[in-house]
This record gives sequence, C-alpha cells and structure tokens, in this order.
Amino acid sequence: MKLKDKVAIVTGASRGIGFAIASRFAAEGAKVVIIDVLEEGAKEAVRKIKDQGGEALAFQGDVTSKERMEEIVFQVLEELGAIDILVNNAGIYVGKAFLEEPLEFYDRTFKVNVLGTVIPSQAVVSHMKERRNGKIIHISSKSAIVGEPGHAAYSASKGAVLALTRAMAIELAPYHINVNAICPGPTETAILFSSMTEDQLEELKKDIPLGRYGKPEDIAGAALYLASNDSDWCTGIGLSVDGGMSILK
Repeated sequence: MKLKDKVAIVTGASRGIGFAIASRFAAEGAKVVIIDVLEEGAKEAVRKIKDQGGEALAFQGDVTSKERMEEIVFQVLEELGAIDILVNNAGIYVGKAFLEEPLEFYDRTFKVNVLGTVIPSQAVVSHMKERRNGKIIHISSKSAIVGEPGHAAYSASKGAVLALTRAMAIELAPYHINVNAICPGPTETAILFSSMTEDQLEELKKDIPLGRYGKPEDIAGAALYLASNDSDWCTGIGLSVDGGMSILK
C-alpha cells in the first residue's frame, strides 16, 4: 500500500500502459482519476478497477483542452480534496519515412504528446505548489533517446517531453514537486501490434537484450516507484524501461 490515500490522475488510461498504471496505483491504495478522450473506455477502466477492489473516477477529456483540464482538476479537488500524483500518459503515434511525413504529423503529434503533457501539468501545479508536495510523471519513449528510422515526428515529440521533464524538475524542486519521465521500449499494446507486421515484430524482438517485449505492467512498476516516497530524492530523470535496448542502439 505504497500509495495509501493518495489521489492520482492518469491521462489516457482507458487501456494499455495507462490502464496498467492506474490499476497498479489503485492496488497500492490510491484513489485513481482516469482521464481519457474515450468516455466509455474511461468508464470501463473504472469498472475494472472497482471490481478489483480499488477506488477510481472517470472523466472524459481531451488533454489538449486547457479549459477541460482545469475543469476536471477543479472537480477532483472538490470531490477528493487533493491531487498528489499526475501521470501524463496520453499520447499518439504516427510513423512514416522522414521525407514522407507531412507537416500535419508534426502539428498533431506535438499538440497531443507535448501540449497534452504541458496542459494537465499546468492545471495541477498551482495546487501542488500550495501544498509543497507532488509527483509528476511523464511518459516519454526509448525513441526520445535512440535514433530510429520511420517516426521522426514521434521521436521529436517524445524528446521534447524529456526536455520538458528536466526544465520542470528544476523549476518545481523548491516546492518539493518531483518531475520525472519513463522511457518505455516496445511494449505489448494495441499501438505496437497495429504498427508492425508479425515478421517485423519478430525481428524487433531479436534486438531486445532481455529477449521479450515489455508488458504494460513493467511500465506500471516503474511508475509506482516514481509516484511513491521511494523516489523522494529523484527528479529530472528519464527512466529507461526497455529490456536493455537503449544500451545497444
């Protein structure tokens, strides 16, 4: 029960990594707030968490809407009284050869992956500063660290998330707000399986030193560390959870 009585917001948590994080936090005693653009997905995630004995609330919301994020934060504070943890997980993936990537890829990817991290963070930081306490976790990517072909827009957006992590960590440290990022490698989610053929997936697996793809629960374990008191002296890092891939390439 490392998060007993804590209030944690997780964006993009209707499925995949976001749901695994929300579920793990609830199992560790947190009251979890799920924000997702998919209203029914968010409600279903809450039902699953409650079936497992956890506490959770669902809100439909687009992380690129400043007005909606501020509205949700206000409602959460009214209902639960505090926000201790924010996990900025919501994001999108697009991929093409660099010369074939239209500028629309960059517009949309940066709006969701970067501004969709900035806007929820700004919505909670005033409250955390007043309390002089808080944990903010951004979900970046291995491709923010290692050059990879085929998704320059995505890689650039996740690199921006890492730079944002460091800047926020320095600025918010005097208020005892820890800001860190997780950089997952290829993880068993719908995005991974829909973006590659079976042959490509098998070839990719050969490049993973630990010999398997990550599971959403692997990322959830890292998020639990960064959300708990175990990481109180840790801020501004990008924690690679990628089976060792970023060591090699």
